[in-house]
Amino acid sequence: SRAAAQQTTIQHWQLRDLVQCERAHEVHCVHNQQVVRYHGQKEEGVIVQDLKFCPTSMTVSHGYVVSGGSRSELQVTRQETGETLFSQLLGGNVNNALHVGHDQAGGLKLFVCNNDDTIKVFNLPGMELVTTINCAVPINYCALSPDGRSLACVGDNNDVHLYRCSRNGESYLKVHRFSEARDHGMSVAWNPSGSCFAAASQDGLVCVWDLRSQKPLAKFSTCLACRSLKFSRGPVDLLAFAEHEENIHLVDARTFASWQTIRVTSPEMDSNNISGIAFFPDGSHIYAGLDDSISLYEIDTGMRRSFPQGCLI
Repeated sequence: SRAAAQQTTIQHWQLRDLVQCERAHEVHCVHNQQVVRYHGQKEEGVIVQDLKFCPTSMTVSHGYVVSGGSRSELQVTRQETGETLFSQLLGGNVNNALHVGHDQAGGLKLFVCNNDDTIKVFNLPGMELVTTINCAVPINYCALSPDGRSLACVGDNNDVHLYRCSRNGESYLKVHRFSEARDHGMSVAWNPSGSCFAAASQDGLVCVWDLRSQKPLAKFSTCLACRSLKFSRGPVDLLAFAEHEENIHLVDARTFASWQTIRVTSPEMDSNNISGIAFFPDGSHIYAGLDDSISLYEIDTGMRRSFPQGCLI
């Protein structure tokens, strides 16, 4: 592992998805009122958003950097040019999570999960409000399936809700409810093929569901609350999830039978809050954001490409 001297900060003690990676050796993270792009090979950071609020949520996807705040602040920046496309208060409460994905017709949508029991859906880059999904509880995270057909979301109860999406992404019909956890849901993610999705909960449960059978494929339990989880996008086939602090877990997403724990450490800190995790696009490395640094772990991709299993890291 290697550590980069780039601090990361958490603005809300429960919301810890503040590390993103869209290009190899480049990681975006939140530091106070800024979003920083840190280049691991050059060992330098560049401010890409200098905000008037401390982000509670942040995503980097499809050429956009998007940050949300505790008073419904939202800022959208074009990654290549640094142009600010949108900077307003949306109304409501805390913007808990942000997600960008393509609908079935190819249109790009931004999903804003708010503590006012809604998910607001916008077109990108124009930022026209397409629709508002009214939910029964505050929504902590949502994720659109790779084919744009399904939206999974979790919030302040123990349910995972699955919505069927219209072709143009303008309407969402709730079609199923999954209940395995005993506490609030914190994160949800789809595997690259869209055949299954995983959800992480505050009670430390990570559950993986098969979309076709709508039954659990696997369950994992952590000692502390589980705050974030990601599937690798490359041929490496891993599921990663991070606890509130100290531990990151890697699971073989082919069989869900092999599981490895990484204990993140920092000699300067007594405890190691984890602000987020992110895979390289090819799955060859994984970043973990800590209070005083960003750790980078290399995954043994050669072994992972050797079926059926191989080493995780």
